[in-house]
Amino acid sequence: MYLRRTWTSQGYHYLLRESHIHEGSWKHRDLVDLGADPGEYIEYPGGNGFYFNSELEDRLHAQGVEYSSEDLEALFLPFMKPHVRRIVEMFGGGARSLNTRQLGSDAEQMRRQSVLHAFDQRRLHYLRCGRVDIGRLDQRVWKFLNVLYDKSRDEIENLIESMERQLPSREIRPYLFTAFQLQSYFPHNPLRHQPATLDGERVDDYFLEEICRMNRDFGYFRGITDHDARNLHPYLTRYVILYFDHDFDRHSLWNQYIEDFMQARRRYRPPQSRPAMADQEAYSVFELDEETVRQMSRRELIRLYRRRAKEIHPDTGGDHDAFIRLTEAFASLLAKKR
Repeated sequence: MYLRRTWTSQGYHYLLRESHIHEGSWKHRDLVDLGADPGEYIEYPGGNGFYFNSELEDRLHAQGVEYSSEDLEALFLPFMKPHVRRIVEMFGGGARSLNTRQLGSDAEQMRRQSVLHAFDQRRLHYLRCGRVDIGRLDQRVWKFLNVLYDKSRDEIENLIESMERQLPSREIRPYLFTAFQLQSYFPHNPLRHQPATLDGERVDDYFLEEICRMNRDFGYFRGITDHDARNLHPYLTRYVILYFDHDFDRHSLWNQYIEDFMQARRRYRPPQSRPAMADQEAYSVFELDEETVRQMSRRELIRLYRRRAKEIHPDTGGDHDAFIRLTEAFASLLAKKR
């Protein structure tokens, strides 16, 4: 069972749902409509005690649902009164194992992992590791993917949505860039894992192209019987909203380059932190005067940086110190274009 939060014109609405196997596919079904406040189904007899409304349990029994008190405790924990929730958490309540059964050998785990949708794997990898350059995920067993097993598409989306709500605003765009594998559209660009440096209009177009492709992906919608590929599904609509409500954090270009540089060269020692580059120094790096930079649009500055970066990037034989200095200058000047 899981709690599904949906949005209506009156605000958030909660449904108690269950994933079940039907005709070879995992599907979901509604068990109980919990309304706007699932906490209304929790009764408090006094002190730190609590129990669940008999109506809730009767409806679950009537539908043949197998569950334990610990299952309900974990689902309703966020809606308990604060002082009761603290006691429950203190004694280890509310903790559920998302995958408690034995998964077998590495070979068996690889087989199970291989049937997971690639979109789900990329999303979970970024949420777990926070990296745009995720490489190939089919080369090893990733135990954090175990939470995806034996779940309907709706339950998977519910799980991932709850994780996405923990992402800082600055990571929304890089997360979506990675989840939809937009770097694959720039295979020969040495900066393909630094989305803030890429042509923004092209990235936007590729994102919409991938959204439409995913909307037609039968494998992704397996178990969903009412999806019409002519209309964008709410699972994907939310990503369009998230994408265009946020932007790439161009202030992090320096940190992102250093992280990627260290990852590729394990023995590299990171440089000590330094103050932001002075304006005049930044102008000289780009061989421009202050007035020219002031009149440039943000897009023009990005294009200039991308062109210079390709020429001096270390991966194409350039000098890494010069590339670092160029990136610092770019980040400094771009910040003034906001």
